[in-house]
Amino acid sequence: MTYNELKPKLIITRPVDAANLFASFFGKELEKDQIIISPLLEIKFFKKPKTLKQIQYLIFTSSNGVKAAGQAANNNIRALCVGDRTTNLASSLGYSAEKIGDNVEQLLKTLCKGKKIASEILHIHGKYTKGDLVNQLRDAGFLCNEWIGYDQVAQNLSLSALSAFENGDKTVLPIFSERTALLLKKQTPTLDRSHIIAISSAVANVFLNVKAGSVSEAQTPDLAGMKSLTKKVLQNVLLE
Repeated sequence: MTYNELKPKLIITRPVDAANLFASFFGKELEKDQIIISPLLEIKFFKKPKTLKQIQYLIFTSSNGVKAAGQAANNNIRALCVGDRTTNLASSLGYSAEKIGDNVEQLLKTLCKGKKIASEILHIHGKYTKGDLVNQLRDAGFLCNEWIGYDQVAQNLSLSALSAFENGDKTVLPIFSERTALLLKKQTPTLDRSHIIAISSAVANVFLNVKAGSVSEAQTPDLAGMKSLTKKVLQNVLLE
């Protein structure tokens, strides 16, 4: 038995580049019409400040942060990264990139345990972000500043995504941020046949008072954890 025998719909609400990457993990198991890419956020990059090239240490917690920074001014600029994808992208753009962890918590813990960086560190992130990494690093004795390199502009669900909900299709919904969860909750007519995969407890809590098919939380708050749980949930849908 394969996933497509019961035709569940995998609805991916990440920004388009990240959504296409996540969809590629399921291309062999799902038919094309079972994967619906409906970004609820659009990435809009801001103009880089001229002072950016003077900073020797950058923190990238997402690939969009790397894209906002663009090509490295020289190959001596250190990029302290979260996750393999972000690290590989930073390396490809000429940074001396190092993976410091698979999530922000691991990055913070590793930096605080290691040899103190005396130079200024700049965290490049989006307009909407969870946590307070910059102040946590400052409290730990680092000279850390931040630059908002991009906006995450709210979008409406696509017609195909809305149709899946309205038609009562079984849907699997990997949700990667609390803001996306709130946008989805606001726009969906019903989630009673939807299986929600939350990257964190904060995302899962958005659906506490919602009648949903199921709400599951990834074992690890990263791409690997979400990929693994999505595959598991898709398989379980077949047994319903």
